[in-house]
This record gives sequence, structure tokens and C-alpha cells, in this order.
Amino acid sequence: MATFNLSNTNGIAVTRLQPWTINSVVFKGVEEKSGTAKDGNIWKAIQFKFSGDKGIFEPMFFCPKEGGDQRLTGETAGRKWELPSQIEQLSCAIAHVVGTLAPANYTKLQNVSLDLPKDFDKLVEIVKKALVPAINKSTNIKLVGDNKGYATVPNFINIKDGSVYIYNNWLGENLAFSSSEIKKMEKIKNTKPTEIEKDITPDNDSDDDGLDLDNI
Repeated sequence: MATFNLSNTNGIAVTRLQPWTINSVVFKGVEEKSGTAKDGNIWKAIQFKFSGDKGIFEPMFFCPKEGGDQRLTGETAGRKWELPSQIEQLSCAIAHVVGTLAPANYTKLQNVSLDLPKDFDKLVEIVKKALVPAINKSTNIKLVGDNKGYATVPNFINIKDGSVYIYNNWLGENLAFSSSEIKKMEKIKNTKPTEIEKDITPDNDSDDDGLDLDNI
């Protein structure tokens, strides 16, 4: 015999913030997440939690793998390019969040030196401690869309003269979409949606069966 109980069941799906929006949010904390990839390898990530009137946003930034301090380089159509390393990407994400939400503690964080991926658990605990004063702090967040249409943070770091730097704020005050982000947003909005089949017969099996919930 099975027991029917709704005490631990949420009847409404979690609403997530939409892409191509700038939202007022409240910072809710930090968590360490982990899982198993399709290739069987374990992954770890630091997750920052934000909540607003229109939904939640909880971006994850992954622990670098062995060799994660190496930049990816290449050449396309005769133009050479270089991308920030995994560690630089993680460092800039943490710097942006802590520097925006808890600037006094960010200066302390700058003195921290850890070996990744070995010390990732320790890193998450340090960041979590640094952001304790920012719990329930109000701020703003800028979101774009990924290639699947889900909200994500925009590209925000680059390399100049050999050094990595943040060029595009996605957290804090006075946020705005760049001209390139606006062009991409307009292109997506003007894309013709897939036509939905019109010949759909409505289901007539949804009549009220007379169950009186007031008497439960």
C-alpha cells in the first residue's frame, strides 16, 4: 500500500529569469555543486544564487581541470586569437561577484593563493565566508541567452597586452546592454518561430468529476 501525501510536493515549477533582461535581484548565497559527466569524470562548480520577483538565477562556474591554467590559442581567417584559461575565467567570475557584493572582503580575497583543482573545496568555503555580509543584499543582474535560449551571463572577460580583464559588467548598478548584445537580441527577436500545428483537437475529458475539496 502506498501513502499519498502532498506535504513535500511543490505544485508550481520554479520560475527562472529570462534571457536578454536586466533584473533587480537579491543575493541568496553560495553552494558547491558536483556531478558526473557523460565521460564518467567528476565535475565540481561554485554556484551563486540570486532571486528576484520574476524568478531565480543560479549560475555555476566550474572547477578548472588539470592544465586549466593554459590559454586556448588559434587562428581564424588569418587572425590569431587567444582565450582566457579556465582558472582566469573562474577567477574573474569570483572577482566580479565578490567585488560587487562585498568589496571590503574582496581586498582580503586578493591575498589568497590556492592550487586548483586540488583546493577547490577550500576555495568555495573561502568565497562563501567572504560573501556572508552580502546575503539578502539587493543588486541588479544582466542576462543574455545561450545557444539553447536559456539565460546566462554575457561574455565579460578578455585579454589585452597579455593580461586578462573584465570589460563587461553583468552584476551591480548601472547595467546596460552593449551595442553588440542589442544586435544579437534583435536578431533573435526577429527570427521567425517554428509554426505550430493548427489542426489540434481539444481534449474533452477534463470535465469536473464532482470532487468537493472544501470537505477534505
